[in-house]
Amino acid sequence: MNIVMDFRKYDGVVGGVEQVVMQIISQIAPQGHTFILLSKQSRLDEVKNLFKDIPNVRHQPLPVETHAIGPKNAYHDSVTIQNIAAAENAPVIHFPYNWSFPFRKKAKTILTIHDVIPFTFREAMGWFRHRFIYKPALRRACRLNDVITTISEFSRRDIAAKTGTDPDRIRVIPNGFRRPASTTDRQKTALAERLGLTGPFILNVGGIHERKNVPRLIEAFGIFQQQVGYPGRLVITGKVAGAPYQEKMKARCDAAVARAQLAGKVLFTGFVSDPELDILLAAADFLVYPSLYEGFGIPILEAMNVGTPVITADATATAEVAGQAALLADPTSSEALATAMVKLHQDAPLRAKLSELGRRRVETYTWDQLASRYLQLYQELAEGR
Repeated sequence: MNIVMDFRKYDGVVGGVEQVVMQIISQIAPQGHTFILLSKQSRLDEVKNLFKDIPNVRHQPLPVETHAIGPKNAYHDSVTIQNIAAAENAPVIHFPYNWSFPFRKKAKTILTIHDVIPFTFREAMGWFRHRFIYKPALRRACRLNDVITTISEFSRRDIAAKTGTDPDRIRVIPNGFRRPASTTDRQKTALAERLGLTGPFILNVGGIHERKNVPRLIEAFGIFQQQVGYPGRLVITGKVAGAPYQEKMKARCDAAVARAQLAGKVLFTGFVSDPELDILLAAADFLVYPSLYEGFGIPILEAMNVGTPVITADATATAEVAGQAALLADPTSSEALATAMVKLHQDAPLRAKLSELGRRRVETYTWDQLASRYLQLYQELAEGR
């Protein structure tokens, strides 16, 4: 079977969406199925290099500079890509990043929507774009594509509610996650020196977006400090500068640090690489991930995979992903988060239990199962079922 896969989002960085596409292709193509991989013309050589060791991949560049919502990409969705599918005798086109607009189709289309966060948290998105472009475009995209896939049952329900899509048209295919690379003692020492990080610490990852709930976490950490006299620090990863929205959110975080009198006890690392994140995840006393909205929550699995206990929100997809393998708390309450932190800090048997349960939990989220379920879906659509 020939399958057209959209890789226009790739812009030099292999993020979550790119990792999903690479895993699907690396596991399905060797079985004899051919992928026609679409990418930006300007990134063609990079994309070829990413897939050079995978058989049955043919590359098709497109004359675009961005994957963003707009007339040019909608034209390619409706005309260029449809003609490619017809010429390649491909019965299925997979659009793996949140929107596509195939107003006319020559093949069945799958649209993967990871979440619809901007319907709830606009964050850095401008008001005009949010109201007059993003929302109506997502609703239209859901109507135009044959099947919607998403990464959690929570996202399935949320997409259905926010876009008016029949839930039966939305399939849940959970993500796998990035396994840690091996790191050396030299790398660990270099990171500790760069960050000035000595002694124990509690970790939060994912950045300082509004939905990540960092000011409330800082407040909870202050309560926790007062109650147990924790000798370590709260370490928060992710970019904190470089754009007006980030500067605004960092100012809110700094104000929370000042109110809680935690100067010197909260460390903002800025951007960390994947190997550095792996070091921090393995070394942390525990991960606190109190996000107000997640379509999935990969950091939960990354922490569990290395045996680090997790506290996360009892809402949206985080509770679904964590199952019984994490301590759940109300993310809207600083007191509830602090209570969970005190409990986990003081209860060594509970930490050991969650560590073991977490290692088991992650085995249910593999790239094998993701690729297998996508292949099944491609075959269903190809056969007209």
